[in-house]
Amino acid sequence: MGTLANGDLRHKRILAHRALEHLQQSRHMEKWEVYIWLQAKLGLNDQQAHIGMFSDGMCDEVIRLCYKALSLIHTSEPTRLLSIS
Repeated sequence: MGTLANGDLRHKRILAHRALEHLQQSRHMEKWEVYIWLQAKLGLNDQQAHIGMFSDGMCDEVIRLCYKALSLIHTSEPTRLLSIS
């Protein structure tokens, strides 16, 4: 599932997937849990929350949200993870 992408967008989608995987591993989350988190953060439904469908800007937002959440984890504020916007 996804849309055609040039090399730059493909690379950005790979980075977005890696950011989600890093968050998932750091928070000991199941894959479905990290996607539920992503849906809530981006205001998407389950049909829309596929990185293969994301634009360059959406991938940037995924990466930003993941690293913001990860920075809270490393500063001992993991309870604020769900409220990150």
